[in-house]
This record gives sequence, structure tokens and C-alpha cells, in this order.
Amino acid sequence: LVELQICPFTKSDTKSGHGLAEFGVPVANIAYPFSNASKNNLPLLFYHVWLSIFQMVRLGPTKVSSILLAAPAFDDDFPLWSGPMFAMLETSVAAIMEAQAEIGVVCFHPHYKIPNEQSGFPGFGQMHSITKLQSFVVVVDDATKTLTRNDIAAGGAWQRRTPHATINVLRADQLQQAEGRRNTGLLYARNIRVLTDLGSEKLQTDLHYEQNLV
Repeated sequence: LVELQICPFTKSDTKSGHGLAEFGVPVANIAYPFSNASKNNLPLLFYHVWLSIFQMVRLGPTKVSSILLAAPAFDDDFPLWSGPMFAMLETSVAAIMEAQAEIGVVCFHPHYKIPNEQSGFPGFGQMHSITKLQSFVVVVDDATKTLTRNDIAAGGAWQRRTPHATINVLRADQLQQAEGRRNTGLLYARNIRVLTDLGSEKLQTDLHYEQNLV
């Protein structure tokens, strides 16, 4: 996803924050903590997440730009990861007002699927609904009208698929600067086109390869 430039502010797998220097956002390291928590031990997972967050905040934006925390025990249970677990994490962040002002959390998973539109706005940490993504695609690029609803759903989902169940922690102030800098509709439409052109079979092959890396 780095090579495909799915995130315009991440140019490598070790650092992020590129292109935001004029807004006072430094390029800094991406932290890759690991949680060995099992699905029966959510408290341990949350301990690992919050420990990583505290370390990121303590080190400051020049040392750590963001976190990608992997929890492989959850790789086979997307409903648990994106549902109860992530809802509890978002609630805990919102409950700590100082944390909410400092960070944002985003959900990634090897089996990520677009949230059900009937449940309403899924929140910042989840991908936009298929209808919203479809509106980006149609407005930005007439040529992408040839994409089906399933194509758009797949293109959206692949933007949130990682080799392992992952929590992405971002700095809130940097998020605000990035949101102001990028054209959201153009970015999502471009990403959907790039990913659908590659095809799910190729993307799945690459995902399996990365999952098997030692």
C-alpha cells in the first residue's frame, strides 16, 4: 500500500508525515508494537494499545508519527475486531478527553469489510459507507462509473486490509492538517481505481505473502 501511495503522507514503511512540513508536521518514525493478547483477553490487548499510545505521546511528534499495532490472534475474527473490540477502544479514547485531543484510532484487518450502512455513520475509525464512496467515485471521475457497487466495496475494503489485525494510532493535530490538505473525494476515488485495476486476486496473493513473512 505504500508503493501504491494509498496514503499521500506516507512514503515509506518506516516513516510518515511527508508533505506536511509547511504545517509544522515533522516526518517521523512509524512504531510497530505487537500484542500477543488472545481473543479471550481483551484487557491485555487494551493494555498494549494504551502503553503504546502513552509512549508515543511521551516521545513527541518528532520521534513517533503514528502507531501500527498488530494483534495476530484476532486475524480470523473480523466481527469481534471491528465490532465490540474497536467500539470499546473508541469509547475509551472518547472518555479520556485529553487522549481524544491527542489521538485518533483507525481499524485495519486482513478481512476488512465496509460497515453496514443501516447502522448509520460508522465513525472516523472505519471506512466510509459504500454509498459515500460511490458518490466520491461518480463526482471525481466519470470513467469510474463503469465500476459496480461490488467493485467500489472491494476497493474501499482493500484500503483497510493489512496482513494482521491492526490498530492504527494517529496524532489528532496531524490528522487535522492532513484532512485540510488532501482532497478526500479525489483520494478515495483514485485509490479505488488503483486497487480495482490490480484486482482482488493479486491483492490477496500479496496479502498472503506478507502474512507468511518471518
